[in-house]
Amino acid sequence: MKRFIPNIITSLNLCFGLISITLMLSDKSDLVFYLFFLCLISDYLDGLFARRLNVVSDYGKQLDSLADLISFGALPSIIIYLWFDQFTEHNIYKYSSVLILLFSAYRLAKFNLQKVNSSDFIGLPTPANATLYVSLYYSNFLVMDFFDQNGMLLLIIFSSFLMISNFTFFSFKFDSQPFLTKALKYIFFIISILLLIFLGIDSLYIIILIYILLSLLNYFIKKLILNNIKS
Repeated sequence: MKRFIPNIITSLNLCFGLISITLMLSDKSDLVFYLFFLCLISDYLDGLFARRLNVVSDYGKQLDSLADLISFGALPSIIIYLWFDQFTEHNIYKYSSVLILLFSAYRLAKFNLQKVNSSDFIGLPTPANATLYVSLYYSNFLVMDFFDQNGMLLLIIFSSFLMISNFTFFSFKFDSQPFLTKALKYIFFIISILLLIFLGIDSLYIIILIYILLSLLNYFIKKLILNNIKS
């Protein structure tokens, strides 16, 4: 029985994602923000239970990716399409949102084929990318001061590239990590807590952007150190 538990949780992620898409297309988007967090929680718990119960399988891995494609690929694509639809009539902006879905699919396929045993993520994880766009859509904190249509288009292109890149993005495991990576993680946690205290949930997209910047900083500093050692 225990081997079915992670797959049941993954299926919940899939269901929450599909319900969210249905609500967005039905102009009943008030609950989508909360359902999206249920997707994130389900995505975290399925892997946790699979490891704790020692029932990790290729089947579960593939099912997880299919659920993620709906919740963290299709859903944010639709959300950003609707965001563009509020501010522009130009289809090039609206249909650029499909890049989120396409590159999420490429990222998930690449992830499934990776054999690298690393505590870091190679490429921007799809849940983090999806959280960026969902939180942008629902945030009341000066979003339009930072992201007009052109800014959003550039962000989509940039994050799509990051998903399939070989840049490493730190996970939240602290075991066997270099001092630099641990320090940046602590900095990230402190900044995130302060933002949540003073700005609330509206700061979530800022937290994701800081996560991206600190991860890239960590990657390039480690590369620089490694190159200096080799030379």
